[in-house]
Amino acid sequence: MIKLEGKWAKYKELISYFLIASSGVMIQLIVSSITQNHFGFSFQLSITTGYTIAFIIGFFLTKFFAFNQRHSKNSFREGLKFLLVSFISGLITVKGAYYCKLVLDQWAFLDGEQLIFGKSIDISELISHFFGMGMSFVVNFFSHKHFTFKRTGIYHNFKLFFQKN
Repeated sequence: MIKLEGKWAKYKELISYFLIASSGVMIQLIVSSITQNHFGFSFQLSITTGYTIAFIIGFFLTKFFAFNQRHSKNSFREGLKFLLVSFISGLITVKGAYYCKLVLDQWAFLDGEQLIFGKSIDISELISHFFGMGMSFVVNFFSHKHFTFKRTGIYHNFKLFFQKN
């Protein structure tokens, strides 16, 4: 857990979550790049694959470090809620990136690929991917803070519902 004092202490969760999300960004970009360039995945499928791998790692990092729930005995419940939030967020990431790329391609001011560090990179795909992840970051932070790692009663209500049927 990050130790912050003074005026930064009230932003501890946000800063911790941002650092964890940054690791998720790196995982998504690396996996997306590898799956697209070496395995022939489509743009959307490569983002989905990267998001899925970052999701698994992100749950534990978020639980243990961002919201300090390492001693919580509700890991299964939190995992289900994390999965729900992440599914919605994944759709936001993938579709946000997809529609952003459509708009950028229509504007056509980012034509073609650029050579960066000896590798050809589609700048509109990169910008679109960051756009989708940025939208997802906002939804994720507030959802995890106020839903995933809080007792909301939703798990208990689902359990009662399925026991009756």
